[in-house]
Amino acid sequence: MSNHPEVGEDKVRQVLHPHNQGHPRRKKRNAAPVLGLWLFLLFLAILSGYYFLNSAFYALQQIEVRGNNAVSKETIVEQSGLAPGVNLFKIDTKAVSNKIQMLPSVKKVEVKRRLPSTLLLQITERTPIALVVSPDGFLQIDDEGVYIKKVQDFKDLHLPVVSGVPLENNLGPGSRLSKPGLSAALRLIQMMDKVLKENVTEIIAPSPQTITLKTLQGVEIRFGEPEEMERKVKIIEELLLQNGAIINNQTVEYIDLRYNTAPVIKRKK
Repeated sequence: MSNHPEVGEDKVRQVLHPHNQGHPRRKKRNAAPVLGLWLFLLFLAILSGYYFLNSAFYALQQIEVRGNNAVSKETIVEQSGLAPGVNLFKIDTKAVSNKIQMLPSVKKVEVKRRLPSTLLLQITERTPIALVVSPDGFLQIDDEGVYIKKVQDFKDLHLPVVSGVPLENNLGPGSRLSKPGLSAALRLIQMMDKVLKENVTEIIAPSPQTITLKTLQGVEIRFGEPEEMERKVKIIEELLLQNGAIINNQTVEYIDLRYNTAPVIKRKK
């Protein structure tokens, strides 16, 4: 029989782990103030949100419009659906932007709050780069092929005219023209410099493979497929700008760039 007194399990646990004694209660006591602080901060956040959303101090009083030229401020504000008195923080800026972008001349809208009572509408308008011939006028088209508006006279616009594009009957401003021939013509126009654009009076583009240019001098340029477009544009620039005096409808019938060789110049007899 052992002479050692029996030692209870609790006593052993105290000897082996002296530092663990009393910690659960201490942790609970330490957690209580932290939890209270978080609850207080949450209450403040809710109270602040309620104040911002309902305070008359942040009521919309002024709408500032910038970047608009083709569209009036009145038209933009009316399209936005905004009304004085609405709380700035209750305004859905994305929805306002989408509404204004429904105007054919508007490409992009940034909506910014200017506290305490102003909303800024930063407008980016569509810029026409070509006129597409239609049965009853000319359609202003931007670089994305979006139909901006119809005009009857194009002489003062100084834009390249694109013809031969098949059009739907129900086209309206804001429609996107996605015809392959027009898309190729728009890429071609964006590669031309200002001088070359002024020398090209018409681009005939029923399809990407059959693009033809007409120059001020009355010369037909058979551009062909849009492959190697940059190389073909440089050839046109060299021929027209350096030899414009001798290349005209009296001396040249057409210039053919459809082949991967030197340009074929068909001279008149």
